[in-house]
Amino acid sequence: MQLRPPRLCWLVVILSAAFLCANAKAEEVTVAVAANFTAPMQKIAQAFEQDTRHKAKLVFGSTGKFYAQIKNGAPFALLLSADVETPARLEQ
Repeated sequence: MQLRPPRLCWLVVILSAAFLCANAKAEEVTVAVAANFTAPMQKIAQAFEQDTRHKAKLVFGSTGKFYAQIKNGAPFALLLSADVETPARLEQ
């Protein structure tokens, strides 16, 4: 068994929870990822796929662009934002 850094494991757990919330029968979860998280998120998605046999479809871009898309109904199960304010605004 390969040991993973604690943060990586934590993010795999979050991704798994998003997958379950999105659709328990789906084989793929769509994740909006701020561009500055590209490299780490690719590793996290790979670990998620190895652990669960499900796929994380990653969409990279700016947090502001994702905000507008989500407000207009984009079907992201999870947003990994570059700031804390954007998700808070979406929640309101």
